[in-house]
Amino acid sequence: MRNKNSSGTPALILKMQAMMPSLSKSEKRVVNFISQNPSKIIHLSVAGFAEACGISEATVIRTCRSLGMEGYQDLKVSLAQDIVTPLQSINEEITPEDTIDRIIDKVFQSTLHTLQFTHDTLKTETLEQAAECIMKAKSILIIGLGNSHAIAMDLQHKLLRLGINADTYADSHIQTIRASFLTKGDCLVAISHSGSTKDIVDCARIAKNQQATVISMSNIGKSPLTETSDIELYTASNETKYRIAAIDSRIAQMAIIDCIYTIIAMRKPSAVEGFRKIEKALQTKKY
Repeated sequence: MRNKNSSGTPALILKMQAMMPSLSKSEKRVVNFISQNPSKIIHLSVAGFAEACGISEATVIRTCRSLGMEGYQDLKVSLAQDIVTPLQSINEEITPEDTIDRIIDKVFQSTLHTLQFTHDTLKTETLEQAAECIMKAKSILIIGLGNSHAIAMDLQHKLLRLGINADTYADSHIQTIRASFLTKGDCLVAISHSGSTKDIVDCARIAKNQQATVISMSNIGKSPLTETSDIELYTASNETKYRIAAIDSRIAQMAIIDCIYTIIAMRKPSAVEGFRKIEKALQTKKY
């Protein structure tokens, strides 16, 4: 690791701790949280950080400036340089000079880190809300475009196995038409890694205007999609230059879907009998 003293504590954190006497009560709270969770900070948005600390975003930014930083992003970059090891940082970028072995290591390490960080940022109550909403919905529409449509199909497949009818479409026009007929008591699940895919956000707004409940699944941080959502599910992945359609975010999204699937299956009395019917019906599809 870089920028550490003999005690092993990152230099930036030592600097923060030295400045504690001059900080306000709320600013001390920010420093204490950073000192206790340095690795976690790197993957939190300013909104997520503020929520975790129980303070305002303005306080977070003010504290960063009191510590000599230009803002929250500057803090994250400086902290990452202090604490991220070469092994942890290999998921940041794949280069043309990398050997096949090195590429394999980077891809797998990136996926492992994404799963871990996504796990750490998941909120139990939010997953429960999403599962309850889907279970109680009169009608369910799942939308995603491009890479995200594969995730939408995976969710639809799992819900059908639970005996829950859900629709998904690859065509953005049909998505819009279908969203226009959602009403109160219905549910829209909108999937977009960036949270900024215009057609998906537009559909979410239509569904929201129709009083349907909107569940979003996107990478961590505020986005046009999360601002339109009632329930936000987040992954924590970093897509890089050579992996813009990286498998990391898809695996993390599918892990979240599996959690929702399992929660519903455990709470749905008819699920076990349904599984038996499905297996019996699919037996004819195998040799």
